[in-house]
Amino acid sequence: MNDLDQFGVTAEGFVVKGIDRIVADQQARARAMFGSDVDLTSGSALRKVLDAAAVHVHELWRGLEAQYYANFATTAQGPGLDLLGTDLGLPRRPLQAAGEISLALTGGEPERRVILPEGTVIETVDPPRKRLRTTSAVRLVTGAPPTTVGVRAVERGPDGNLAADRSLRLEPVWAQLHLNLGAATVKPTNPEPVVGGELLEPDDVYRSRLLGVPRTLWTQEAVLAQILDVPGVRDAAIFDPLGGVDASHSRFHTYLFGQRTFAPQRQIGSPYYFEVVVAVEPGWPWTPTDGDIPAVHDAVLEVVRQWRPVSIFPEINPANQVDVGIRATLLIQAGHDPDAIRGEILAAVQTGVDRLRLGRAVLHSDLVLTARSTAGVVDVQNLRLRRCAPAFGDVSHAGAVFGNAQELSVGENLLLAPDEIARFALDSPLIDIQVSSQ
Repeated sequence: MNDLDQFGVTAEGFVVKGIDRIVADQQARARAMFGSDVDLTSGSALRKVLDAAAVHVHELWRGLEAQYYANFATTAQGPGLDLLGTDLGLPRRPLQAAGEISLALTGGEPERRVILPEGTVIETVDPPRKRLRTTSAVRLVTGAPPTTVGVRAVERGPDGNLAADRSLRLEPVWAQLHLNLGAATVKPTNPEPVVGGELLEPDDVYRSRLLGVPRTLWTQEAVLAQILDVPGVRDAAIFDPLGGVDASHSRFHTYLFGQRTFAPQRQIGSPYYFEVVVAVEPGWPWTPTDGDIPAVHDAVLEVVRQWRPVSIFPEINPANQVDVGIRATLLIQAGHDPDAIRGEILAAVQTGVDRLRLGRAVLHSDLVLTARSTAGVVDVQNLRLRRCAPAFGDVSHAGAVFGNAQELSVGENLLLAPDEIARFALDSPLIDIQVSSQ
């Protein structure tokens, strides 16, 4: 029997028998039963019965194929993927409701400009309060028409849905800490409802979560998987000096194993601490005093407490956020809108930087490629990366720099320490892009 005659479960996976092979096999059995001279032409009654049965047999093969691949997280879909998640104790999560609201700046000085950052917290005035976060920065001007901005519910599920024309306001505690409005006020309205919380996360997102579920209780991967599932966490890293070998150190490949210990041993009976660094999404408060929505620090602490072994205690710190900027000169084709090209490039750069994880460098080549891939751009000249490190830092594991701004050389990458994460704001003063037409 050759490979073409193997159907069903094989070494290469499940092979479905094609309808042409099913028809040929049925005709061969009909000749064996009724004789070689049986009428199997297209107009015969027997041929029509066999063809109708072949369609149902082929559907049965396809159902068997789906049943086979539903046993694996990498290939399961829909209800099959849900069953695998049930076995792992990880159900499919609902989505966060999304929509748009209008923001207007009133009061204060005429023509005053205010920039609300990404993650600005909006809440309903009347209880039970529902809270939303803006998905992008927005610029408001006193007396100007309302500006529309996208929002996403803080809470997952149907409870995050918001009916149209609800009374809204800026979350007072968050606004007091992050904004300086003075006598001006921001009036949010939602002419359209914010919906989508009743939907469930798609298969690709759910599959990636299932594949990341650790199969052991106490490993860095097990704790990290739980931390990344906390609302408001952008990324996290665990520094566990006594829990395993860190192969990222330069001395790892030259160390004389067997002659001396790689790391100091833990003293019997003494408590052992490990450190967790957490990068927070824009708008989420780190402690309860930073805002009225659930604080990330307390949520992470509660998760780690449930997963830590006896006498193993966490020290949880926020990641050091590094503001990234660029300075460059763009040469564009005549007839293109310079402001539109500049805005498109900045939006693409922000999307790329937001995908970076803790310690991941911002590459000069990525920014050059992003700019040159924009329609209308002829050349990118003298592109330099800029960084503004945070003025304060709670933890530093690998040489983080605080309190000073830097402009790198042309072609130089912006390297980050393991406890740093890049942030690119569209309204950053570190952005200086000059545009000239060809």
